[in-house]
Amino acid sequence: MTFLAGIGVGYLIGSKAGREKIMSLWNDPKVQDTVNHGTEWAKEKVPGIQDKVTGAAKDAASSAKDAAAHAKDSVTGGSSSSSSNSSGSSGSSSVAGTANPADKSHTSGGDSAMDPARPQPETR
Repeated sequence: MTFLAGIGVGYLIGSKAGREKIMSLWNDPKVQDTVNHGTEWAKEKVPGIQDKVTGAAKDAASSAKDAAAHAKDSVTGGSSSSSSNSSGSSGSSSVAGTANPADKSHTSGGDSAMDPARPQPETR
């Protein structure tokens, strides 16, 4: 069925007769009415979606700023401790290679935690 659908789509896109069929279908008043209806619906929804996207972007920027400050404090030995995190996250480090072995964020599977500072046994 998929193969036959692919042949049909290839015909419509690849042949002159197929492109003419698509153009005649596109110029159909029912199709244009549906397209206009969809366009109007999108225009109504865009302002609300734009506000949501803007809010999410601001939240992400704030989280990234907090994570960068926490990482800077961790690297420079600042006053932040690993048990209390001001950004409210679970205490995992945002700096590569400085993960806390207790958070199991670098496990190889199962219940055994891997320490990134030690060489690991090769499995084949």
